[in-house]
Amino acid sequence: MNSRANVRPFNPHCLIGNWYEDRVMEEEVLNDFLDKRYTGQLASQKMTEVERMSQSLPLSVSGGDGLLRFGHQIVLANTWTDSAPFTGEKSQMNCCLALGIPHSSGGDSGAIELTATGTTLMRPTLRSGFIIQRPNLAVDSQSVKYGDEIMISDTNGQLFLSCVKSGTRSARTCDVIFTNQRNRSSVWIVLHPSSHLRLEFEGSEVKIDDKVVLAHASTNKCLSVNGGHSNRSPYGREFELLCELSTGSHTSYQSPILWKFQTQPAY
Repeated sequence: MNSRANVRPFNPHCLIGNWYEDRVMEEEVLNDFLDKRYTGQLASQKMTEVERMSQSLPLSVSGGDGLLRFGHQIVLANTWTDSAPFTGEKSQMNCCLALGIPHSSGGDSGAIELTATGTTLMRPTLRSGFIIQRPNLAVDSQSVKYGDEIMISDTNGQLFLSCVKSGTRSARTCDVIFTNQRNRSSVWIVLHPSSHLRLEFEGSEVKIDDKVVLAHASTNKCLSVNGGHSNRSPYGREFELLCELSTGSHTSYQSPILWKFQTQPAY
């Protein structure tokens, strides 16, 4: 009787088939997982675009003089009183300038356009924090004065607040967008809210939290909020922004046009 007939030819330590290829594949899967975890590319580690753009953003700290300066990282806020259509009950409304969603690639190659919107999330975030720049992009920390021309860019300095003609609006109003095409349509003039005092205050320094009017340099139309038109977005309630033809006094506007540049207090 052959005693070797009852000996099992294989055991758990026996390598059979394509054992080497299987081992290599397992090691590659493990290494790929470790690489993605280290670089934050795992699905569980990735932020959604809404989460990323909703991250808090530090603003510039206002100096002891309280003056608004070029280079300040700011929030541009608007506050107005709204009346209910039937009851006439009045309530205070707030919004601040924010980046919207891409809606056009523009006519030129590489052009980017995003809607400008008024978000009711007043906390400074990546989409509502902006930088005040000179039209020639010169870097300095000089104070902003009434009558100065400014540009408002995102924190990366790549998208600029602009006023463009609309194919659906009346001649009195224009669309407000952010675009990477920096030109004269991206230049705004800081005006005193009172048309009777503008000549007197021209050249005076603008203070943080002062109410101002932002007039488009090319069209003289003023940045305003369409308080009667809002929608729901992943970020919450958003108001439409537009440019309305300037008529002199802010009391003659149908839309709120008084804005405030806000920074982080020094205390």
